[in-house]
Amino acid sequence: MYLTGKTDRIAIKTNLHQLISYMKSFLLSVSFSLLALNIFAGGIEKIIPRATKPQLHFGMMKDLPKYNHERDGRGLLYMYVPFNSTALNNYLEAQSSVHGSFDNNYMMIGLDDVSNNGKHSDIIGCFGIMLPQKVNAGPADSVQLRLSGWHHTFSFLAWDFIPGETVALAIGTAWSYGNLKMRRTINGQKTRYTNPFVAPGARAEFRLTFGNFYFGGRTTYRYDLTHELWKRKNDMMPVLPEYDNSGMAYFGYIGLIL
Repeated sequence: MYLTGKTDRIAIKTNLHQLISYMKSFLLSVSFSLLALNIFAGGIEKIIPRATKPQLHFGMMKDLPKYNHERDGRGLLYMYVPFNSTALNNYLEAQSSVHGSFDNNYMMIGLDDVSNNGKHSDIIGCFGIMLPQKVNAGPADSVQLRLSGWHHTFSFLAWDFIPGETVALAIGTAWSYGNLKMRRTINGQKTRYTNPFVAPGARAEFRLTFGNFYFGGRTTYRYDLTHELWKRKNDMMPVLPEYDNSGMAYFGYIGLIL
């Protein structure tokens, strides 16, 4: 009876993991589709002709005349993400001769995309690549862990509380997805772990525009829906401590209006 119950629990757990995997694939495909629209169509604001573009007015959809202050921009991004490195650092301390530790944050650089219609609609999309961190351990630095990865964040449901050409103060929903990667090298032999995530959340943003130049700051919160385990290439690799990608992220950016 014990073995049967254990087998049933394993089967249920396997089915749940498969369901989560299917959900992640679906969400990622939707996200990449939205990113393609944002890049190649210049943002959702350009998909519908301006002369017939609808907007919500007091609970009713109303066709608006052509917008006079469309503001679409592309720029460079700097991203600061708090990182709970305690579990990883404890794992390293279990090795001998640890040289250094992972920081309690990681930095990213990338590209930023903004669109504001000069009224109340504010849309953003940004992609960042992590600046890698390395930690050595073991006799003669025989063990090395290298942390890297990427993030993509987008938001197309946000309200600009200060409509106009110069100032934007927007609050709305946001979606983030990405992948953290850990490369583990032992005596020259490399193995890799991955920790992909899909996370809904929210954002708050302040942006200034002067002529064809803009800059601003953004704060987001993301809630990780995916599994916290680091994925391994094979079962022979040691298990790394779990990591949840939920949390805050802080952005600074600068760019040009197109």
